[in-house]
Parts: sequence; structure tokens; C-alpha cells
Amino acid sequence: MTAPSGSTTVGRRGLRRPTGRTLFLAVLLVVLAVYTQMAFDMEWRTVAGRIGAGFFPRIIGILALAITAYALVVSLLPGAVDGEDELGGEEEAGAADLGRHPLPMLVVIGLAALVVIVFIPLGMIVASALFLAAVLFLLNRGRPVMNVVLSLAVPVAVYLLFQTLLNAGLPGGILPRF
Repeated sequence: MTAPSGSTTVGRRGLRRPTGRTLFLAVLLVVLAVYTQMAFDMEWRTVAGRIGAGFFPRIIGILALAITAYALVVSLLPGAVDGEDELGGEEEAGAADLGRHPLPMLVVIGLAALVVIVFIPLGMIVASALFLAAVLFLLNRGRPVMNVVLSLAVPVAVYLLFQTLLNAGLPGGILPRF
């Protein structure tokens, strides 16, 4: 039996010889298992019935375990390609740059900092809607109707999800509670 190019098989099952990627994924799986166990030790609901400190870490831990386990199995299958072999050489290993659009990036960072400042006084819906509108009109100028719809619908949907369904307690700000 011959192995596909770039991989070496061992044993009767035809699995690849473990690579650096496989070792990394195995160690990451152990770390994520410890993280998930710690998340399950945390309270997932508060006394008031709201989501607790362990709610999202549990979801993140389970998803991370599943994705990492899948990647680990795929890295052991015959025909899997190591990312190390795909590197383009010295061109990609150069110094970091700000990308091709440094001004929009800086504007979005500034807008995000402004959201942090006005989040509690204005409230989640207003602050998020203003942020989304500004970012969408900066980055997606050709679709103004879509920008308005998204900048209004997404904050309202997120507010309803966290405030109504999860009872998370988001700041209402200048809008009355609904």
C-alpha cells in the first residue's frame, strides 16, 4: 500500500504519522477540556434567574472541543495536508503592515472606543445602532437601505435575545424599556 504524497501511513488503519499540527491539536484539546471542566464548575444561572458567569464559557468550551476534535481527526486522515508545506516562502514572513486600508481601520477602532464610552448612557440599542450605521455607511456605501435595516434590526434583535430570552440585563439608556 502506498501513501499519498506528503503523508506517511502507519499501522493497519492507514492513519497518518502524527505531525506537529497533530501534536498541537492534541495539546489544545487537553487545554480546552480543562477549560470546559472549569466552565461547568461555574454557576450558569444567578439567584435572580439571569444567565450566570458559566453560561457562555460552557457553550464556548463545548464548541471549541468539538471543532478541535474534528480538526485532530482530520489531521490524522490520509491525504491531509500540513499547512507548513503550503507557505509561500520569505514573502509572507515579512514585517507586519497596516493592510491596504489603514484609515477605515482606524476610524472603526475610534468608533468602537466611542461605543464603549456611550454604551451605558445611550443604552445598548441606540449605541449599537449608531455604531453599526456609521461602520456600514463607511464600508458599504453602495447599499444605504440595507445599511439602515441592518443598523436598526441587529441591535433590536440582540437586545431582545439578551434582555428578553436570556434575561441578561442590558442598559436601556435613553429608550424606555419594552
